[in-house]
Amino acid sequence: MAGGGDSIQVAPHDLSIIVGSIGLVGAIAISLFALPLTMDFGESTSTQEVRTLSLGILGSNDDVVIDATPICAGNDTCEITFIRILAEDGTELTSVTTIEAAEDGSFSTSIPVSNGGTVTLEMSGQGSWELEITAQRQIPIQFLPSLIALFLLVWGVWRKLQEGPEDADIEEIAESA
Repeated sequence: MAGGGDSIQVAPHDLSIIVGSIGLVGAIAISLFALPLTMDFGESTSTQEVRTLSLGILGSNDDVVIDATPICAGNDTCEITFIRILAEDGTELTSVTTIEAAEDGSFSTSIPVSNGGTVTLEMSGQGSWELEITAQRQIPIQFLPSLIALFLLVWGVWRKLQEGPEDADIEEIAESA
């Protein structure tokens, strides 16, 4: 130690257990707090930026998946007229003008995006909507941190189970008894 002190030696697999468990708890906590977005377009048709996503990592062609549920009460009108995906420079990459809604007004659509980078999702409509917007990736990199944390945790526990007793005298005492 820098101050001349002494400390116990920590095995790498013990650190692996700590880092892996913190990573898994963090991944679970983040997934629990990923709530749907509520958007209010107003009583007349308006266009709003809804979300910004990073797509096309490592050259993949990803899809933007939108699940929308209207939150309209009584005679209020809830409709989405179009959905646009814009590139970083503001050029339109793709748009959807025909939206097939279910009986209750909700809809789900998947929009392929061939160009990578940061894209902005813009929607036009009226009324209040609950939107769940996700990126369906060809290369599912969002799972890498969780998989690495799981690997570290499993390896650390497995390695810990491979260790013998910490004190060699314990074996002698156990055998003589």
